[in-house]
Amino acid sequence: MLLYYKLSVCFIFLILEYWLVDYNKSVFLKVDGTLSNEYLEGITIQDLLDMKDIEAVPWLVISVNGVFVKRDLFKSHMLNDKDEIELIYVRGGG
Repeated sequence: MLLYYKLSVCFIFLILEYWLVDYNKSVFLKVDGTLSNEYLEGITIQDLLDMKDIEAVPWLVISVNGVFVKRDLFKSHMLNDKDEIELIYVRGGG
C-alpha cells in the first residue's frame, strides 16, 4: 500500500511539472548591439518589431547577420539563436 502511495505522489508531481513548467525555449538575439534572451524561439522580424513597438516605416531597413532582409519577408523570416539584428533608418538629405 505504501508503494502504491509513493508511486501515485510521484506521478502527480510529474504531471504538475509538465503543466507548470514553461517549455518554450528562449533565444539570444543581439538587437542594435544589445544581447538579450527575452525572445521566444520561432520569433519573426515582424514579431520583434511588434514587441519593441517599432513601426515598419518605408525608410526602415533591417539587417540580419549582415544580410538585408526584404520588407515582404518580415512576417516569415524566422530569427535564430545568436542572430545579430540591426535596425537602420535610411534618410535622404541635401
